[in-house]
Amino acid sequence: MFALYASIVKNLRGVVLFDLDEEGSWDTVEWLRKRFKYRDLGLTPRLVEKYRGKVERYLQGNPFRELTLPITGLERMVELLENGGVSREVSELLVFSSVYISPAMCIGEKYCGEVAKLVDEAVKVCKGMGVNDWKLHLRIADYSILDWYEKCVKTSMDVIRRKDPRLLEEVLKARAQMIEKDKKRYWRIECGGGRVFLGYVDLLGLYYRLGLIDRVDKPDYSTGLAIVPVVFIPGGMK
Repeated sequence: MFALYASIVKNLRGVVLFDLDEEGSWDTVEWLRKRFKYRDLGLTPRLVEKYRGKVERYLQGNPFRELTLPITGLERMVELLENGGVSREVSELLVFSSVYISPAMCIGEKYCGEVAKLVDEAVKVCKGMGVNDWKLHLRIADYSILDWYEKCVKTSMDVIRRKDPRLLEEVLKARAQMIEKDKKRYWRIECGGGRVFLGYVDLLGLYYRLGLIDRVDKPDYSTGLAIVPVVFIPGGMK
């Protein structure tokens, strides 16, 4: 299982969530597929289970790959979020994005509305974005999670091991500062209002807010506690 993870993670550029019953969702999936011919996008187990007949022919890296969790026990991270009231689909999206060190990509309205309630900060856009704008800022989102991933894992591991509320508070404060700094990467498109292009979900903070942090009790779980940038992509992209 870990060998498969290693072969996928290097070439992965995002983990995708969509509802194919929502008008325009598949149009956006096709739009992504055409623009990620040489890079992979991950689909979580629940999404593949729901839409296998539709996506199976794309699961060999054109552009989708079916993802699995590389460490035994990480399923608990998904289950905890689900028990805390987060849907299975969104729980998998966030945990798998963290584990695979890839930004999340949420298509349409159904799940994106749920994700939007979980974000700590957001980057908003006031004008339309061309293909080059999308390509550039999707790539920047990839840099966002990669650049802070090691620090997120190490500090999360310290929180799990030490179980010190003061340390947790310090780590969450430092992460909030990291997010504010990272938002500056999107200066080309950001404005004060408009629609949300990207939201930051600090998973360590999310488990804390849901009252689940004491149940995250193994250091290996730290791989699922990064700050995940979630890109919100409208349905009906052409």
